Amino acid sequence: MSDRLRALLALGGVLALTASWVLAGVVTDGFDPVRQSISQLQRDGTATGRAMTASFLAFSVGALALAPVLGRRIGRAPQVALTVAALATAGAAASPLGEVRGGMQDAVHLTFGTAGYASLSVLPLLAGWALRREAPRASSMSLMLGALTAASLLGTVPAEAVSGALQRVGFLAGHLWIAGFAVAVLLRESRAPGQESVPPARPRRRSGPPG
Repeated sequence: MSDRLRALLALGGVLALTASWVLAGVVTDGFDPVRQSISQLQRDGTATGRAMTASFLAFSVGALALAPVLGRRIGRAPQVALTVAALATAGAAASPLGEVRGGMQDAVHLTFGTAGYASLSVLPLLAGWALRREAPRASSMSLMLGALTAASLLGTVPAEAVSGALQRVGFLAGHLWIAGFAVAVLLRESRAPGQESVPPARPRRRSGPPG
């Protein structure tokens, strides 16, 4: 599989998941995105459950496809973080919240969700650290996104009244990092071979008198 196809799968997965939780929240009567988590839209018995499960799986497939590219271009640690995030998301997709709240099914889903939160939070931080010498500007942006992701997702625990909003901010920041890396891969792959290494030709100046 080419790096271009891997990046397209990852970008499509991020867009599918984001669009799904936005649209599912809009069409669900009484849903409060400030207080309620995205997982509530996937709970067994909800009208949006299957669509949310499909979008979780789309994200997982795309993230798993992109992970080897991340490993080759940035480092092993970010690759492991993205792989864990993908597998945890697949686990959450396979074990949605149950119709009976607070049961074992909810506990399993929350375990996968916590693993996904943690790995998504550290992904931009690990990548930023790896890029600190070769690409300082990209490193700074990555670290800032990582800090926002971590602060938002960790904040969902004590700030219960706004936990849904914080979760969405954290997901958007973390997924924006993945989408940004995928776009960077696509742009690099679209360049002609050697294009970036050949400087534009300059007209030669004549040294002698005219004529």
